[in-house]
Amino acid sequence: MKGLQIERIGEAGDFHFSLRGVLDPEGARKLDRVLLKCQGKSAGRVRLDFDGVESISSLGLSVLKRWGKVYEETDRRIEVNGASADVLASLQSSGVHVYIGNAPGAAGPAKPSAAEKPSAAEKPSAVEKPAAHAKAAEEKPVESHPKAADEKPDAVAYAKDTEEKPVTTPAKEPPKASADAPVGPEMASLQTKLKRKIVEFRNLFEITQALNLAQDLDEVMNLFGLSVMGQFGLERLALFLCDPDKDGHLIPRHVRGFPQHHFQDFVIPWTAFRRFGPDKAFMTLQDIETKNSGSDELEALRETGFEWAVLLWVRRDLEGVLFVGGRGSGRKFNEDDRDLLTILSHQGAVAISNARVQRAQEERNLGLVRGMMALIESRDGYAKGSTERVVRYVSAVARLLDYPKEHLKSLVYGAVLRDIGMITVSGLILKNPAHLSEEEWELIKQHPVRGEQILEEMNFPKEVIAIVLNHHERWGGEGYPNGIRGQEIPLGARIVSLVDAYVAMTSERPYRRALPYEKARQVIAENWGSPFDPSVIEIFLSVLDKIERRSRLRAGQPLAGGAVPGAGIVGAGSPAGTDQAVGAIDPLASGGTIPPEGKSSDEDPGPTRSGPAVEANRT
Repeated sequence: MKGLQIERIGEAGDFHFSLRGVLDPEGARKLDRVLLKCQGKSAGRVRLDFDGVESISSLGLSVLKRWGKVYEETDRRIEVNGASADVLASLQSSGVHVYIGNAPGAAGPAKPSAAEKPSAAEKPSAVEKPAAHAKAAEEKPVESHPKAADEKPDAVAYAKDTEEKPVTTPAKEPPKASADAPVGPEMASLQTKLKRKIVEFRNLFEITQALNLAQDLDEVMNLFGLSVMGQFGLERLALFLCDPDKDGHLIPRHVRGFPQHHFQDFVIPWTAFRRFGPDKAFMTLQDIETKNSGSDELEALRETGFEWAVLLWVRRDLEGVLFVGGRGSGRKFNEDDRDLLTILSHQGAVAISNARVQRAQEERNLGLVRGMMALIESRDGYAKGSTERVVRYVSAVARLLDYPKEHLKSLVYGAVLRDIGMITVSGLILKNPAHLSEEEWELIKQHPVRGEQILEEMNFPKEVIAIVLNHHERWGGEGYPNGIRGQEIPLGARIVSLVDAYVAMTSERPYRRALPYEKARQVIAENWGSPFDPSVIEIFLSVLDKIERRSRLRAGQPLAGGAVPGAGIVGAGSPAGTDQAVGAIDPLASGGTIPPEGKSSDEDPGPTRSGPAVEANRT
């Protein structure tokens, strides 16, 4: 299935868009952003061409339902044109507040007669709400009720053009309807309720499936909040989670319907909910009467417009509290709504709990990686500060190569831990200013395998281990430890190999001076296809030129021919780290984002490893 593509039609002020593909959860978020921008620009009418929409998920229906209600209440509207029969049926069954401009070939209710058709002056009829279906059913009962008494029974056969008496064929007497059996309008109402239940359970299944697939905590909270608001037509929502660092008190983590920092520094004591147990989830804010701590905060929430709260329980522990309000037209939560919101909140609580555990594990890994990075650099003073440079270049190249987003953090970890196997190599060899002997060189060449063994024992992801093992392999097959070539080398290892070679060449070593930027760039460019991947070289050189240009402009140096031989890149002659605040440079904290340009210049000594020449492979 193809992801949703949204294209503007006509001028910007026309608010006319063409949608193609599948309106899945990711497409629903795209549509949500488009409708939000249109609302911010006071669009009186937003036209959406659904000709190319193949299907629509429950999250997509929730987005249209919520925004349709918002637009309708402000005397504006959303028009849907060209929807297929299946998509139109989904819109109708979900009670979405949109206008159907034209739906050629759409299957649905029977077309109205000429007397029933609206005049040209009337607006296009909106997709009926579920309640409207029940009303229509009362006016026109469905065909499933018993036939009228004056109709002729099917069991009687009449002779044609004769005066013979009708001959009756034996027929079984139809079963008598029970006195309590629903008929007519009552049956139609039950059918409407059943249809609504089916839609709700389908939406619940799709939302739960999307929550289970999401791993990032922010993504889970965003998906959960959007689903709840769309499913129940809410105007405001606030998700508070218990914070172990604040003695378990609840802090706001996700807010909708208010500015992003509306509840900043707002804390609710957990004691406000301690008299409730796991069997109590849905309640009104008036039910949470407390004379202890928390009463002022809850009163502030009531004054803000919140009316209901759902306690998020996971294994008898309070994970957080969901506050909602502004359902519109004074609508309350009936029993079915309360049950559905409670079930959805439980699924959201479990997904949030799992995502928090995942994030805690990642933070522990991050601390471990930082510690190992410090250990590696402490054994070689020339390597200090090289990791930030490597991560900076690797991250930029990976994004331009469309490196899989879910593996980006593993790529960064692999770049940081590429030389972890060096802790098994004697420091005397690492700092030896003379040429290495064959025995010493064989020890050096074993560090990728040693690094692989260390990380396997620590249960690091396989993507990280693959980068550490193969970052000295070469595109032409002349690398080590296994001598693989070309596409056999993982892409992450190919990126790290090239970046590491450049950083090594532009770093001071005990046996040579650092190469200037122009010379190192020339060496990389001349090794096109061997030992480096040509596609990676092309991207890296563009990244390198861009970063070098910015560094020279900041330093006030000429853009070409201004590098001092032997000085490395800008400022290489200055002491390592003079232009860096170690606390401000944290290339791992965000999972591989590029540190700010001003905090990570190319001045530091680089890593102690590979280059196209034998010397550049020394550490």
